Amino acid sequence: MPKLTKKLVESSLPREKDYVIWDDEIKGFGCRILPSGHKTYVFHYTSPTTRKYSYLKIGVHGSYTVDLARDKAKKWCADIAQDIDPKDMKKAKQVEVQQSMLFEDFWKVFTEKYIKEHHKLSTIKRDSSRIHTYIIPFFGNKKISDISQKDVLGFKDSMSHIRGNCTKCLRLLNVAFNQAELWECIPRNSNPCKGVSKHPDRRMNRFLSDAELERLNQVLAERTEADAASKYTIAAFRLLIYTGCRLGEVLSLRWEDVNLKENFIHLKDSKVGERGIPLNESAKNVILGLKKQADNPYVFCGDKPGTHLVTLQKTWERIRQKAGIPDVRIHDLRHSFASFALKKGVSLYGVSKLLGHKNIATTTRYAHLELEELKKLTNIVDQAFSKCG
Repeated sequence: MPKLTKKLVESSLPREKDYVIWDDEIKGFGCRILPSGHKTYVFHYTSPTTRKYSYLKIGVHGSYTVDLARDKAKKWCADIAQDIDPKDMKKAKQVEVQQSMLFEDFWKVFTEKYIKEHHKLSTIKRDSSRIHTYIIPFFGNKKISDISQKDVLGFKDSMSHIRGNCTKCLRLLNVAFNQAELWECIPRNSNPCKGVSKHPDRRMNRFLSDAELERLNQVLAERTEADAASKYTIAAFRLLIYTGCRLGEVLSLRWEDVNLKENFIHLKDSKVGERGIPLNESAKNVILGLKKQADNPYVFCGDKPGTHLVTLQKTWERIRQKAGIPDVRIHDLRHSFASFALKKGVSLYGVSKLLGHKNIATTTRYAHLELEELKKLTNIVDQAFSKCG
């Protein structure tokens, strides 16, 4: 085997299969010639710790000279003579670099490798404000490996006045640090969020009563008759009431997703992924009352051509005041749908499916409503025992 020189490497032509020109001075040092013509310096060796055959890539010819590649191979030979595996050394340096990364730089990697792959675009947009308003300013200039549980507790204390946002930020941070462990940016079992309790979840479950629903329907009818609001806006409210859909699912609904013959809506990409939503007669009549606009794929059309409604909040403020339900949010229409379903004897499992919950555990917030209905049913059964005893 000849000694590797620049002349030898550059004169070596590609073949059908890749091959290695070995150096005659340093055992395991060579240059791999690929069929594409690319030439890469490599070092093959037997690990002094595992006794397994292994190799390392030194660099690409052109970026590396033969002499630089040779020097690196010599250093690795010296490491092996001292029972040090050069691959372990290389990995340790890589981990050291990763663990010295600033949190802000880590978050960029986390965004590209995890958030964009696992989170829906709507979720990314919703979380973006929290990330850049709270998370990055607090942790950004700290080393990822230096962030401790004390830092996370300090972050939690700094957001004690906005508990809802704090809880969502802590959930994001927990996922981020779990990934940091997997990517060896921090040591194993060192997630600083572990053991940090979140603020109590103060869910606001407001349900419409039968009388409130009647008043709301009356106000919607009056505004339709008086032409006081867009027919699409009023129809959107009605569909929310009759289906229990999420607001985003209704506003972005496309005609291609609606099957009036089979009485269902097919969403290809809802919050929980692909989802089918059955249409009862009331919901179906809402959609039948709308005309499809030319060149607009959406059922609930916005002001600009080809767009859908973006928000209903201002109109809802006026409607709920007139209906005498000033504390009812738009999302409470979804809760109310669940309430009315349970009153009519639909099981929690059935409500879970109708609402499109990914996990039935989410539906258990309505368990007390189901219990109240069961109490009524058991009192009916009790009538059979009234003559006993």
